[in-house]
Amino acid sequence: MKEKESLLSRLKKRTPNAVIEILHYAAIVLMVLLFAYSLSMWLYTSNVWGLGGIFWSSWMTFAFVYVGIAVFLRINGVSAAESFIISLTSAISMVWLYEILYHFSFWDSWNYGKPPYFLLNGNTIFLNYAIISLTALSGYKYIKANKWFWLALITMAILWIFWITIGFPQYSFPQTLYVSAWPRIIIGNPHALAFPLNSLTQLLLGTAYVLLYLPSRQKLSVAKDGIKRFLIKRGFLDYNE
Repeated sequence: MKEKESLLSRLKKRTPNAVIEILHYAAIVLMVLLFAYSLSMWLYTSNVWGLGGIFWSSWMTFAFVYVGIAVFLRINGVSAAESFIISLTSAISMVWLYEILYHFSFWDSWNYGKPPYFLLNGNTIFLNYAIISLTALSGYKYIKANKWFWLALITMAILWIFWITIGFPQYSFPQTLYVSAWPRIIIGNPHALAFPLNSLTQLLLGTAYVLLYLPSRQKLSVAKDGIKRFLIKRGFLDYNE
């Protein structure tokens, strides 16, 4: 049985799949570095704001979604070229879906999100966001809802409803609470929860995206054994461990 071609030999052929494969592995390295950099800067500066005026936690979630899906697709035997497209579109989809949920959680935005106001200029950009969010369907062949996916999604929904009912506090606008159609839950200093709820709900949404590609127990077991053999071969683990 012939051994699989090395990545370098495939790249020399300059086929589109080989180029995309290189981009995929480069993207994984970049996302790992982005996650580590965001975490270190967040801890070092004690400032939640990161690159481009975006929360460091948001950059970390974006990187987590890309790498998480890429790893699960690898375990499921999906090609690197296809994994690149699915991982990238899923990470982008997650960002814009969160923006849609966030925008229409403001009561005024919800009112103007209903017909016939939906097509007003202020809303058309969110129609574009919705179209971008649908790019996650590029991985429809491998998507499978499971109990862990539903657990992440339901937990996010519960926290989101709680966020709205305490006045939907925003980190950028301290001391401002927003009305909603739901009864208000009165708690002391709800603004202290603004950033934790924002970052946690986004992380849970990203986790739900990743869990859609969760491999079976059998495939996870095979992957675990493969990692163990690799570490033993490289001398990082003792054969008897």
